Amino acid sequence: MSLIKKIAGGFSYLVFLLISVAVLLEVIFRVLPTSDNLMVKPVNAKNPILKFAENREVTKQIGFNFQHVNIKRINNYGYASDKDFREKAIQTKPVISVIGDSYVEALQVKNKDAFHAILDANLERYDVYPFGISGSPLSQYLAFSEYAVEKFDPKLYVFLIISNDFDESFYSVKGAPGFHYFDELTGLKLVNYEPSVIKRLARRSAFIRYLYLDLKLKTQLQRVFGSEVTTVDNKSNKSKEFLEIGRIANERFLRGIAELSLTSKVIILLDGDREAIYSGLDKRDINKPVNILFDELGMSAKFIPNVDVIDLHNFFKSDYVSNNEKFNYDYDSHWNEHGHAVAARALTDKIEALKF
Repeated sequence: MSLIKKIAGGFSYLVFLLISVAVLLEVIFRVLPTSDNLMVKPVNAKNPILKFAENREVTKQIGFNFQHVNIKRINNYGYASDKDFREKAIQTKPVISVIGDSYVEALQVKNKDAFHAILDANLERYDVYPFGISGSPLSQYLAFSEYAVEKFDPKLYVFLIISNDFDESFYSVKGAPGFHYFDELTGLKLVNYEPSVIKRLARRSAFIRYLYLDLKLKTQLQRVFGSEVTTVDNKSNKSKEFLEIGRIANERFLRGIAELSLTSKVIILLDGDREAIYSGLDKRDINKPVNILFDELGMSAKFIPNVDVIDLHNFFKSDYVSNNEKFNYDYDSHWNEHGHAVAARALTDKIEALKF
């Protein structure tokens, strides 16, 4: 046998092995409760609002070892909720719109245990409609509110603010398609999203979904190969830049809130500094620039008529002193069932006190 035939035979055998292993892995991960792709729909001028493919049940695994698995329903408008939305022409109750990111999406808990679902159960005279997509910043929140105005005419808006909402309101920082970003000329600028053919095919593979969605291989590789040397000066410069960008985002967000509050009530819900609470600190850790932005946003919002602010830091701190129970999982920073329950209680009390 010639050398070329030997090489060709060895190469063919290697290809056979790779294909066999790939098929075996695909079969294994189809049996395991691997996360389904949420299937974000294309976003463009005709369909400008982020949402998922509607009327589906999806499996979501938190972590990588299949010990925390949820079945989430995506409703008739493409959001994670057991409640279907009714447009304003056929509504039977006033609507409360809850707007946010992955904390409203709440993949970590069952739909019924998300704070907005608890709120919906507590306030029987209202319908609570959640609009939440992972990665959404302040700019996207305003886009969600405009969509809610058009479709559902809510009487109250609840905006949940999380630490990464500020600087990611600008495309130059976040750079992801499908979102609305603050723009100096147009106010909000939409960056279109269309899933590529490769992404559409990858969604069908359980093994690829496990690597990307559950193992978060891309994030792990970025941590290994994308790290940069951190110096005191570099950290200081980044903190200063973060504050400058965040303050611009706050100002533009509050401008939108002020306009919205002319016709509706608004509640701004601020996430607490949970790490500070676990560490025994009395207040937010002022060494974190994001806590400066939280404080400034909360203080400024209080001067806008029809706007109320709930700082969950105080509620989380009080609850932690009493129960010594964390509000997130050790393996995931999002709220757990207890965190959602505390947030729902704070919101319920505030809304009942408003008496609108």
